[in-house]
Amino acid sequence: MNDPYQPPEEGEVAEALALMEAAVDAIITIDDSGRVRSFNPAAERMFGRDAKDVIGRPINALMPDPHSTRHDDYLARYLNHGDPRIIGIGRDVDALNADGDLVPIHLAVSEYWLGGERRFLGVLRDLTSQRQAEEAERETRARLAHAGRVSLMGEMTAGIAHEINQPLAAITMYSQACINLLASDNADLERLSGALEKLRDQALRAGAVIERLQRFVKGRSVVAEPTDMNELMTDVVALAANDGRLENIELKTSFSSPLPTVRCDSVQIQQVALNLIRNAIDAMAEIGCENGRDIEISTQLGDRQVTVTVADAGPGVTDEDEVFRPFHTTKLTGMGMGLSISKTIIDAHGGELSFKNLTPFGAAFSFRLPAEKST
Repeated sequence: MNDPYQPPEEGEVAEALALMEAAVDAIITIDDSGRVRSFNPAAERMFGRDAKDVIGRPINALMPDPHSTRHDDYLARYLNHGDPRIIGIGRDVDALNADGDLVPIHLAVSEYWLGGERRFLGVLRDLTSQRQAEEAERETRARLAHAGRVSLMGEMTAGIAHEINQPLAAITMYSQACINLLASDNADLERLSGALEKLRDQALRAGAVIERLQRFVKGRSVVAEPTDMNELMTDVVALAANDGRLENIELKTSFSSPLPTVRCDSVQIQQVALNLIRNAIDAMAEIGCENGRDIEISTQLGDRQVTVTVADAGPGVTDEDEVFRPFHTTKLTGMGMGLSISKTIIDAHGGELSFKNLTPFGAAFSFRLPAEKST
């Protein structure tokens, strides 16, 4: 029986070596004892090490812990049991350069034989620029989201002022009532106690309004955590309800329960929902609420996704192809960035933002986010 192994000719070996030398990606080969056998120029640049200082040394010198200390076990397990941890499977890992800094890389490892000896070839692609670009994109998205929240709060100023002024006026009234009761010769302690309780309730109401606004508008880093979408939408409706009352519009809710949690940045999702509700209020106000005065905010579970829908009784969407384009707006005021920013936020969460015109009037905007698996 013929030996299937055919050793490469001298010209083929020379060509392979030339390709390794010219490769843009770092290429490292090791033997079955885990020692480096070749180290191309791209690897020298990536690790800041000369090939002569690396060849013959254990490959785990180029790895951070815990992979450095576990590499020999990984290799032995593969050689003895054929259990691959990374061989034949590309993955993103960190490498360790000569300065002790971590270098994010994509590593693909393959096995080959040379002259009857088992070797392993690793192709390493530096992901530093890609990670920096991703981080810059995240920062830009966060700045845009913050700018969108500030812009949205500007549009809601009248409603906010009205909502805060109500408890402040009540606090003033109950405070004066308490002063008058204390000034009387025979103060009615029961009436005084009742007035103080109402004063306290109004102060808590004002504080709650301010706390909601602070949570919503302040600059902050993106924090994704398990979130109950029904609770989140309840807070959003409370924040936007007075804005609707100024236009004599009522916000109604229809929440499916129970819902699985959604991993998301709750403040950014609040921004999206508030923007959709504000747009619905504006659309209905522009036509004098001639089709009705109700906006329905609903939640629903379907196909492993939680869907939030804001349905209005406005004129519907006429420019369907342009609705998510930046700086496109049908309002007399506004920058036309609300829906564009909202779509960016939902896309970043692995979800989808969409809309449809309703019959005979109105429009429904929905965003869908992946539901977490039930435990």
